[in-house]
Amino acid sequence: MKLIRRDELVKRIIERTRLPETTIWRVFDAVFEEIGRALARGEVVHIIRFGTFDLRHYPKRMGVHPRTLEQIPYPTRIAPSFRSSAALKRAIRRWVEEEGVTPEELAAFHLERIRRRTRRKAEVQAAEPATEPAP
Repeated sequence: MKLIRRDELVKRIIERTRLPETTIWRVFDAVFEEIGRALARGEVVHIIRFGTFDLRHYPKRMGVHPRTLEQIPYPTRIAPSFRSSAALKRAIRRWVEEEGVTPEELAAFHLERIRRRTRRKAEVQAAEPATEPAP
């Protein structure tokens, strides 16, 4: 398994539809921009047989800095969320069977992504200068 980026996805759409590349890029960008703008207006975007895009609201809270153990206020934030439809879930199960991908391969791919992310986070933290708490 591999990570598919935006340009690879557009190439695959061009191959399937045989439409001009500039047209595909314009539509691709317009669709995702409009989803983002609709969410910013407070709308929920529901695409039948695909899923629902929505916003999640996280209230302000207090956290703890892991090194200094000092209290850190986290502000209220809003984050996009996606809930896949039952039809998409069924289609993915069918496509996984057709492609011959085993559940173990899927799990290994996702575990490797998590390991890479954790490794990068540790490297960034190691590169940060250590700060001593004030006496």
